[in-house]
Amino acid sequence: MTLIAAPPVTLQRSSGEAELRFKRREQITVIDELYQSGCLKLRFPRPEAGAVAEAVLINTAGGLTGGDAARCHLGWGAGTSAIVTSQAAERIYRAVSGEAHLSAEFSVEPGAFGCWLPQETILFDGGRLNRSNQARIAPGGRFFAVESLVFGRAAMGERVTRGSVSDSWRIHMGERLVFAERFALEGDIDAELHRPAIAAGHRALATLIYAGPDTESLLPAWRRAVDGLTGPAGCSRIGPVLVARLLGRSGDDMRRDLTALLARLLDHFNLTPALRLPRVWHC
Repeated sequence: MTLIAAPPVTLQRSSGEAELRFKRREQITVIDELYQSGCLKLRFPRPEAGAVAEAVLINTAGGLTGGDAARCHLGWGAGTSAIVTSQAAERIYRAVSGEAHLSAEFSVEPGAFGCWLPQETILFDGGRLNRSNQARIAPGGRFFAVESLVFGRAAMGERVTRGSVSDSWRIHMGERLVFAERFALEGDIDAELHRPAIAAGHRALATLIYAGPDTESLLPAWRRAVDGLTGPAGCSRIGPVLVARLLGRSGDDMRRDLTALLARLLDHFNLTPALRLPRVWHC
């Protein structure tokens, strides 16, 4: 009997791309350019009275796995201010092969305030994530961003004992690279998170980054804002960049602290219209 090898299985892949650019029309921020394809969609809820413009990014695939890719390109024209967030937590499921790729590029022109506030990314056991963020900020522009990771759902008893994550940031102000970092874990991630120098047993983490000309004056307010959070948190200034980090025993713990911290920090930017935490964060 002759055995015939089965043809390789080609798995269906999710792919999406979204491009959004804001411009200023008289005293308000409006859409300048919009493009969306595949599993990524953008929606624009009516902003609350006195609040900045808001856009919500939606992944209609419901999550990503190995070989999937989602890319977004966001631009804030001169004098604009707007928040871009996500409809829900992103989910990275077990990968049969390859990695899930998430990439975002941001451009902020003079006098603009760009705000990137996606909800958390949840990595499930066996998930493999490669995420990269790059920002280019013109002189006089300001940029505020949040990224958070949850390693399994504590309430479900989940642990991430295999998988990988690579998470990187590069920020340019003008032509100068002012911030670059890469966070990476592979293998038994749960064991790595228990190492004191990494997370000391915490299973959720968040990073907040602000780049602008006023970081020196904002640093004391940021340090006061991280005081009183339930989990470990700290803040540092690296030239024109402020970085705050916080840890949580679970995704819920981290989200409570992160929501409280964002509510405090957004007030310090003194924008008109005001920066407010997007409504989808309260759903």
